[in-house]
Amino acid sequence: MTRLLGELPLIDVDLDTLGRPVALRWAGRRERVTVCNHWRIEQEWWRRPLRRDYYKVAGDRLLALIFRDGVDGSWHLERLFD
Repeated sequence: MTRLLGELPLIDVDLDTLGRPVALRWAGRRERVTVCNHWRIEQEWWRRPLRRDYYKVAGDRLLALIFRDGVDGSWHLERLFD
């Protein structure tokens, strides 16, 4: 089961030398993570650009879907898996 987060909260992400997430901070907690999967989307560039790098990440206490907004560089939490 998954929980899609409607507000897409901002998160802080620590990156390795290749730019992949190795830890994230959200709701006052820091979690080391491993990347399970990565993909990129680019849509509707002719209206308002949408570029996102998605990462499915796993930690000791969570399995989550996060993304980096390619337009403004911010990181967001999109989905938590049970």
